[in-house]
Amino acid sequence: MRLIIFILFVFTTSALQAQVQLVATGNHKSEVAGDTAYHYLFENEKFTTPRIELEFGADGKGTFRFKKKDSDEIANPLQVTPPVLEQINSLLTDVNFLESSENYQHKKDFSHLGNITIEVSKSGKQRKVQFNYTENQAMNKLANIFRNIATQETRVFEIETVRQSDPISTPAQLRFLDSELRSKSIADPERFVALLQDIKTDEGVPLIARNHADRLLKEIKKNK
Repeated sequence: MRLIIFILFVFTTSALQAQVQLVATGNHKSEVAGDTAYHYLFENEKFTTPRIELEFGADGKGTFRFKKKDSDEIANPLQVTPPVLEQINSLLTDVNFLESSENYQHKKDFSHLGNITIEVSKSGKQRKVQFNYTENQAMNKLANIFRNIATQETRVFEIETVRQSDPISTPAQLRFLDSELRSKSIADPERFVALLQDIKTDEGVPLIARNHADRLLKEIKKNK
């Protein structure tokens, strides 16, 4: 009798593990759904953050990955908003990206600035380009949008991290965010509305941070 119970236990446990593995695999595959996919990669071994990567589909859902020196890679869910997706698609249309064979790399090598890879798949077509500097204005704007998405998601991660582990550093993070908003280095300022509203009422962070969060919310609303 004990042997039968043991066999049933092993069988049930194995079945549950297989089911969990299938669910996990399914979730991973759905990170970039459909036949449309966007991929951005920035690499520079000399930078504090030598690798930044974005992957998302036509619905804007995907993954943001980055790796700092001497640290493990961090991967977070990504949601690119419709207005930003519209800007990306508009620029891709301007350069006729999937049909063009243009080499966007400048004749001089600026690899010290970092190497950029942009890859797009759509309607059965796929194209990948690499450059470190380009004089093509539309492609430069496209690279800036991807970079601004990465800056945005990095700041979200940093703010959420210090709130949990080092609340006293929250004011410094909001100063960084303020500077990035002013320099238009954030792809979609609306991304921060819910987070700033939360900080505004969070008594666990310094009062100066709560007041700064309130000011940033007003600025985002004014510039909307």
